[in-house]
Amino acid sequence: MAALTPFRETAHLLAARPWPRLYDAEVLAANEVPCAAAIYVDDMYVPRACSEDTARRVRGLRPWITNEYEHDGIAAGGPKVLDRLIALVRGNA
Repeated sequence: MAALTPFRETAHLLAARPWPRLYDAEVLAANEVPCAAAIYVDDMYVPRACSEDTARRVRGLRPWITNEYEHDGIAAGGPKVLDRLIALVRGNA
């Protein structure tokens, strides 16, 4: 993207930086808390495949794969999104 060209050096510095683990796969696999997550098909920041892979690693997670929003579900449709996620956790969706 041409608009990001001025940030090229910074992006490379960030990419080369050693980052801590984002999550512990063993802890996710042992999850006992009912949970749900929205996975946005057209998410501009997180590739869908990455979200789906992470969702599969969380024991008992119920994913909602949707193209209604683009990474902004809570901001754009807060009550609707939250209602859907709660229904998923309760097994009603």
